[in-house]
Amino acid sequence: MFLGMDVGTGTVAIRGMDGARFLECAPYALAAVVRAYVARARAEGAAGIRATGAVVSVPEEWCAESGGARREALFTELSAAGVPLSGSAPGFVPASVAVLAGAAAATPVDGVADRLVCDIGPEGAGVTLCRVSGAPGAPGAVVEHVDSATAGTSGVPREGGPAAHALAHGSAGADRARRAELLLARALVHPRYRDAPLHPACGPPARRAVTAGEAIDAFGPVADAVRAAGAALLARCPGRPGAPDRVVVTGPLAAHPLARHSVIRSLPAPWVPAAPYVDVPAPGAAAAGALLIAEGAVRAPGPAPHTLGLPVHEIRRGRLVARRIPLTEAGGPPPLTVLDDGSPVVVEIPPTEGFRLLVEVQEYGHGARRALAPPCAAPPAGSYHVGLHPARRGFGVLVLRPVGGGEAALVPLGAPDGV
Repeated sequence: MFLGMDVGTGTVAIRGMDGARFLECAPYALAAVVRAYVARARAEGAAGIRATGAVVSVPEEWCAESGGARREALFTELSAAGVPLSGSAPGFVPASVAVLAGAAAATPVDGVADRLVCDIGPEGAGVTLCRVSGAPGAPGAVVEHVDSATAGTSGVPREGGPAAHALAHGSAGADRARRAELLLARALVHPRYRDAPLHPACGPPARRAVTAGEAIDAFGPVADAVRAAGAALLARCPGRPGAPDRVVVTGPLAAHPLARHSVIRSLPAPWVPAAPYVDVPAPGAAAAGALLIAEGAVRAPGPAPHTLGLPVHEIRRGRLVARRIPLTEAGGPPPLTVLDDGSPVVVEIPPTEGFRLLVEVQEYGHGARRALAPPCAAPPAGSYHVGLHPARRGFGVLVLRPVGGGEAALVPLGAPDGV
């Protein structure tokens, strides 16, 4: 049984025992849905059912060091539900990678293509650059995260703002929605259309319809955020000025009638497709893409940037011997749980007063190794399993999970100087 989950939309994609795929929406209860499905399958006679692969699509901010606690909380919850996030596929992937996985599987790329994912919402926008590659006869497409940037909004109306306009647009019906999109496209260029009503007024008789100009003005801060995030990302990727072959729009405001037009108008000129191909995928696209990654139909490598090890001592034949437990190797997959011969590694934190936890670091896999002393105190004495949540621009977050159960200790490891 394979599973793909998306935190942003609260959607679970499951490949059942019969090979059929289905989606379930479960905001803030992903593990509960998985637990119920496993229980139902077992009750129907599949006693040996278990998750053979699971991948979770998470927001971009979860991929930073500050998101380690949220990843660990979900990891713990899913493990308790019988869905350990381990195996050949990464446990967590950015939502941008998951969304692109579906398109990459449906329309294979011959060579390499750059694609942008613009995540837009009332509070800000994020622009992510990904690389999609493939070849005829290859086992599957590869989607790699390159870099991303975000920018916040200011001045977005809380009432009657873009979120309300997107909701009204979604319930307007196909003909009226198309009319609204054409009207806004004209109003962006010709001011004489700004006073035209976007949709017929609904609700109390005193409520009037929103005009095209009002919708454009309310969406302005979102467009500015896209512009700022795109410029920041372009500045961080000076060697990739070529236009992407596709732009994907996601987020709470992706259904807004201005989403496609504003994204194209707001992106930096080098990154506007020659023939604007802007795609707004269905809400379950990230979960469906995560499922494809879990199944191995699409690969989403997220190699560790640094080599990390945990210096320890063990007793061999009555003697105390120093050894190093590998955590990550630069260019290799970072493990959510460190294994030794297929079993989780167990370390002991001694009850010695003043004990300091050290991590051995080799930046970018080159040069001398140095001992890194995390600024936080060592966890309480006891036995722990070891794991690591990688960070986009840092060494990651070391995780020490009590062997007998209990709350895990999270040890942020920081980042190299200048990062």
